[in-house]
Amino acid sequence: MKKIIAFISIISIASVLASCGNKETNTEPKPKTCEQIEPCKTALQYATYVEQGASDKAYKIENKDENLVSYDSEKDARKHVLSDYKEYQDRQIEKYGLLEYVLSPNKKYIYKFRFEDFRTGETKNITVGIIKKQNHYFANEYYSPATKQDITVDGKIAQHKRYYSSNLDEQMKQKFTPDLIEQY
Repeated sequence: MKKIIAFISIISIASVLASCGNKETNTEPKPKTCEQIEPCKTALQYATYVEQGASDKAYKIENKDENLVSYDSEKDARKHVLSDYKEYQDRQIEKYGLLEYVLSPNKKYIYKFRFEDFRTGETKNITVGIIKKQNHYFANEYYSPATKQDITVDGKIAQHKRYYSSNLDEQMKQKFTPDLIEQY
């Protein structure tokens, strides 16, 4: 009887120790996606509005304090909504690769997206600057490509991270990997 109890005790202790190791590997945080990071989520939404042709929606989240807006007013932006907007209004940028440059943590970011154009299906890039003001993120598009100077902070090029939409295989990741901004 004592041998049986000792055997059961040893198995119980071994099981507890084995499960402890498993819990540690299961509790490691998964890498975040763009949709889980607030400034990146804002940049993706802005890029989607631009791609849809919804200039009025894009205008609403633009940084208006630094005269970086695309139009003088929301009324003016509404006049420039693309004529085929209704056809694309429900589409989202779902397959993408992006570079995130953190210029000032929790304050200023640059995102370079690479995805398929809604209208032509060609692969294209869009670069979006994000600024945080009073707990809200505001966006602006870079109409000409961002340069090395745009991502330089105190004489050093800002670190970058790559993110991909979760539905890409390795071949699609290669297709949607944007070139580094510092190459320009």
